[in-house]
Amino acid sequence: MCRSLRIPFLALAFTLGIIPAVAGDPVRDAMLGSAYSAHEGYGVLQRICDEAGGRLPGSPANDRTLRILEQELQKHGVAAHREAFTMPGWTRGDDAVTVLTPEPRPLRAIALGYVDARAAFDAPLVWAGRGREAECTGLRGSVALVTSEAPKEGESPLRYEVIGRAASAGARAVLFINDKPGGLLLAGVSNFLGTPAAVPAYSITYEEGQRLRRLLAAGHAVTVRVATASRCTPVTTANLVATFPGKRKARIVVGGHVDGWDIGQAAVDNGVGSATVFEIARLLARFSPVNEYTVDCVWFNGEELGIWGSAAYLKAHTQDSIIAMVNLDMPGRPTGINVMGHDALIPFARTFLAGLPGFSFTDSVISVPWTNSDHQWFLLEGIPSFTFMGHLEKESVHHYHDMGDSFDKVDRRALVDASAVAALLVRELANGTALPLRRTPLEERLENFRRSGMEQRLKRQGQWPF
Repeated sequence: MCRSLRIPFLALAFTLGIIPAVAGDPVRDAMLGSAYSAHEGYGVLQRICDEAGGRLPGSPANDRTLRILEQELQKHGVAAHREAFTMPGWTRGDDAVTVLTPEPRPLRAIALGYVDARAAFDAPLVWAGRGREAECTGLRGSVALVTSEAPKEGESPLRYEVIGRAASAGARAVLFINDKPGGLLLAGVSNFLGTPAAVPAYSITYEEGQRLRRLLAAGHAVTVRVATASRCTPVTTANLVATFPGKRKARIVVGGHVDGWDIGQAAVDNGVGSATVFEIARLLARFSPVNEYTVDCVWFNGEELGIWGSAAYLKAHTQDSIIAMVNLDMPGRPTGINVMGHDALIPFARTFLAGLPGFSFTDSVISVPWTNSDHQWFLLEGIPSFTFMGHLEKESVHHYHDMGDSFDKVDRRALVDASAVAALLVRELANGTALPLRRTPLEERLENFRRSGMEQRLKRQGQWPF
């Protein structure tokens, strides 16, 4: 009796798209096989890293990257078009921080994004802890030295907040000590709004920062010279979009940011995401070019400077019915799926993972919205959004936002695994006409953002739109 009831129910469920059509699906099997036997994303990523390297929006390296992707997509019959937009840009100049006393020596330092040019000046160095309100005292005319180490209790101040406090207290610049040893620097933005920083702000190495901290603690007078030539200037850049028209106009968006910090090759962040989106486009073009829903494969620009490209994409597509988004930002070997507050999609995500028993999804399915990547604006619009939880080897992430983020750090097998699983997920979404892919009502959205802490974080960053 149970058996006779079970078979029709499963058949109906597969037909309606409630359960992913994994059993006896030749297209799915062919996509999965090609993801491994004919994978090309790794080679495309090598071209990007070696021929372009780090790629801030508006830079020649960024344009070369888009051209490489266009060329490689064309080989597979995939037409991609650029969607241009203007954003607050930033160009790194010949910046320098030098210790003058007690012993002259240049520091290994990089300016943070949106630090604007300032004439060179000399100033005493003052320890300012983590840059909390109570610690930003006695800074007038000085350069504040701040640790990036996370506190044992409470939240770490955002760099944006620290810079503002230090400037209000009269500091002339801020030096952030990287919390990771090994001579590494941590590239990043000084703020999320694209406005010139109140004062120059730099990342310096853990080792040099600790030495300066010890000198100050021992009572030595430390003087530094700060010379900043980087500039804020608007730039015109573009998202790259490959569209696979479906039987319906409603669309699934799958994307990852193509830009990366200029001091390295931006291989892991987010070259692997760009390569994964490339593989998804290749697999769709070969095995599933027409689906129930339209699919947009998007290489977003400007993420590192404030997720400008995904905001521009949504603005350009306000008339389109976007029903789901999959974001691929540093995807590793997939260990689970995050439906980011769209709990009605948990059963679908669990069933999808269960249909791939050859993978080890140790984290299964969670529903936790998070910020500061391209899915953020889709979430704020109430669009169901997916990201993968994934494992990256320590060697791959150790050089995060540093010059060591290079092609040799890319885990090839993790990239192939991510491409295979993500491509199958996109195809299931693109044909899941019975899935609850609906925009979340505003009040439900706001409650979810409050509960997850997303509201507080975005308010601190100046990005809360409600």
